[in-house]
Amino acid sequence: MTTLAFVHGMYMTAASWDPWIERARALGFETATVEWPGHDGISADLRANPPAALRTLGYPQLLAHHIEQLADNKDAILIGHSVGGLLVQSLLAEGVGKAAVAISPAPPSGLISFRPEFLRANLPHTNAALRSKPLPMTAARFARTFGNATDRTASDAIWQEHVTPEARGVPLDTLFGRAKVDPAKVTKPLLVYGATKDRLIPASLARKIASRYPHAEYRELDGRDHLLCNSPGWEPLADAVLAWAGEVA
Repeated sequence: MTTLAFVHGMYMTAASWDPWIERARALGFETATVEWPGHDGISADLRANPPAALRTLGYPQLLAHHIEQLADNKDAILIGHSVGGLLVQSLLAEGVGKAAVAISPAPPSGLISFRPEFLRANLPHTNAALRSKPLPMTAARFARTFGNATDRTASDAIWQEHVTPEARGVPLDTLFGRAKVDPAKVTKPLLVYGATKDRLIPASLARKIASRYPHAEYRELDGRDHLLCNSPGWEPLADAVLAWAGEVA
């Protein structure tokens, strides 16, 4: 059976995909995940003691880590959220993956949105002078930027269970040209999701990302925010993604 490889984004851990993995396995899929450097452990412990790996982690290193970790699953269908959605674009361009789903994906270098909510949500990621200092994510900022359309109690519960500090180098690298993706090299099927209430990745930016690739399909979810893979009501999205994966497998 086809393997689905789940790729998480910034501030999260691979465990954030566990409900999706349970659903995928019930349908007969094999599954794999890749934990980012500096994200392995209990989230509360990582928040209390940010790992040293976050001081030096950048996007090229992160991409190389995923290529290495997926060496035995090069024909997997990739499913990524946020920067995980950018990683699956890069991985397809590197010949890893037979197809991919990019959910509210971060943009490759060279694409940006000038919507005020995007600029405000991403402002903490732009201070290059603090590159070597891990970036914390408070419950309040998480609710404001990831879960702005999610009940605060649900957002806080997800923050408590999954949220970690983050390496500033990863978003800085996307901003300063170290996360380019050649659209001509993305020749496999790609499904891109946007969400109309997403502040971190506005739906207009997700549409722009999809339009770069000749084999991409774009879908949009009304009323959902950047927390759409984890917040209440995630199941219909998961079912649609898994159905698409079954079609392209």
